Amino acid sequence: MKKYCLYIFTGVAMGCSQPDSTTSPQKDTTIVIKADTVPAIRKTVKENPVAEYSEPVPDPLNDWHFAVSIYETKKTFEYKIRVQYKELRISDPLSIPDFGTMPQVAIHKGKDPLSCIVGFLDKKGQFKEYKLVRIKGDQLKITTINNYYIASYKTKQ
Repeated sequence: MKKYCLYIFTGVAMGCSQPDSTTSPQKDTTIVIKADTVPAIRKTVKENPVAEYSEPVPDPLNDWHFAVSIYETKKTFEYKIRVQYKELRISDPLSIPDFGTMPQVAIHKGKDPLSCIVGFLDKKGQFKEYKLVRIKGDQLKITTINNYYIASYKTKQ
């Protein structure tokens, strides 16, 4: 993704007094404003999950769980979702859009039993639903429920 810089040119105003011969003439100043940037690669990757959800699976004989955990990867906006249902364990990638701030992933309880919604917080701290993880008919399903894109525009001055 390309990042663009915004250049603002300002002139320094001269005072009403006459400049004396010992001072140099005032020059225009260029100010560069860079967009917030987040490194594409993490310096350290947490070994523990950054978000977790778990609920017991109704079974009179076993202590099974439906559990979803999200782990960081080396890439800042890439995560790994790990899901456990009974004795089944799978993983699925999760890519978060770059809003110019460090990503924050979260998991909320779903509407149905044995379901949850994986998402992230936007710049305003609002939860954005991304993937639905659920058990339907004793089968594990992961469904993308929303897609998110970030666009950059270059403006002419």
